[in-house]
Amino acid sequence: MSPGPEGTGVLSALQSEIEVIYGVEAPAVDRFVLDGEAHARLGDTAAGEQLLVVESGDGLDVGLYVEESALRVLSAAGVAWTQRRLAAHCLAVEGVSHFVYLTHRAAVPRPVSQLELELQAEIDKFATVLLSLWRAGRREAAGELRRRLFEGSQLREGLPAEARERYEKATVLAGLYCRFLEARYVVRNSVEGLLADLRRVYRLGAGEKLSYAARGAAL
Repeated sequence: MSPGPEGTGVLSALQSEIEVIYGVEAPAVDRFVLDGEAHARLGDTAAGEQLLVVESGDGLDVGLYVEESALRVLSAAGVAWTQRRLAAHCLAVEGVSHFVYLTHRAAVPRPVSQLELELQAEIDKFATVLLSLWRAGRREAAGELRRRLFEGSQLREGLPAEARERYEKATVLAGLYCRFLEARYVVRNSVEGLLADLRRVYRLGAGEKLSYAARGAAL
């Protein structure tokens, strides 16, 4: 069964939000969404979210899967950030973030590593929720959000050691960078500064991006 229009609408809305934050454009994600049957044939059935990429001639064939239960939660969610909504949001953002970042890098063109993809997705989870809280007059919740995302996260069982190490490194670096953002911009109520910093980091090369993300370690 393919995700319904509400489900793909959720992913499209997240794509629009990410594109606005970073000032980028990507192909419409709803054209690349995989249903559960297609994902079972092509991907890791244990994954609740997965971006599948195959090189094809001079381009890439891409498919994005996000489990329908998460899309249903987001379609029915209200304005409150419950734990259930946050978990579903993070799952969907991870997939859309991978899609936008990969297609943006391919269009430049510029190489991208799996660590970069994971790091950017972790940053995007924080940024999208933070800006929602900020709009609601709750930017003081940034610290609690950061702790929930980066200090209380758990990886699913059965991940290969290499993938586990990559996810753990991305989580640590994202947590450090988001702590820097919190101290530099959130505390000072500077949404313009926050967005400028996010956009600058988005466009850095791999080595620069990883080094810059670690700035929070000095705080």
